[in-house]
Amino acid sequence: MPSSLRPELKNAKKSFVLRKGRTTSAQRRALKYLKKQHTIQLGEDKVDFSAAFEGSPKKLIADVGFGSGESLLYMADRFNEVNFVGIEVYPPGIGSALNQIEQNKLTNLKIIESDVFDLLETKVTNETFDAMIFLYPDPWPKRKHLKRRLLSEDFLNLLYDKVVIGGLVFCKTDWGDYYTQVKEAVASDNGWLREDLTNLPEYLKSLPQTKYERKALIEGRESRELLFRKTPR
Repeated sequence: MPSSLRPELKNAKKSFVLRKGRTTSAQRRALKYLKKQHTIQLGEDKVDFSAAFEGSPKKLIADVGFGSGESLLYMADRFNEVNFVGIEVYPPGIGSALNQIEQNKLTNLKIIESDVFDLLETKVTNETFDAMIFLYPDPWPKRKHLKRRLLSEDFLNLLYDKVVIGGLVFCKTDWGDYYTQVKEAVASDNGWLREDLTNLPEYLKSLPQTKYERKALIEGRESRELLFRKTPR
């Protein structure tokens, strides 16, 4: 299957909307003074992740759309034998993460401010990530917006190129039809092997309950998880 997205998907509206969230003074300071130390700046060339982590040979895990960063920072703080990349577009969340990276002196976590579509297609070499994590991607619950959901068949095909053979993709959602959509897409592609959740790597076990997850529970929505592994096609 081709690595590039279909033209109609590339030209469609993005799978996120830039919300007008309040940015605190601490977040603004972090965005101003901490970006150079803790973010990977994008240029014309592909990202050199080895250089970004100063030649560290550790496994590389990407957390896409990390929000305020509770789960991302939990993993990076407790599993320093792994390198983590947080990919996000929202300034308040990025500012919060930068402050926590600085305060906790985390050397195994970098932030990239980018739309994940553009990043993967133009700035990431194939077979780069050992795992990619998607915690509560925007569900776009209205029928007319379903095509905007991030974890579509086309996007899973793009992920296939960017994950190493044997690499993992983990997603968690509180929308049942989104869970079913991803599960069926994975089952129809012989390049992905669904894994039992008992095989979760240590860094994905006992993740902290996020603000979004608590809200979902209050509203009566059950969270569901999927873990799948890249296999040769």
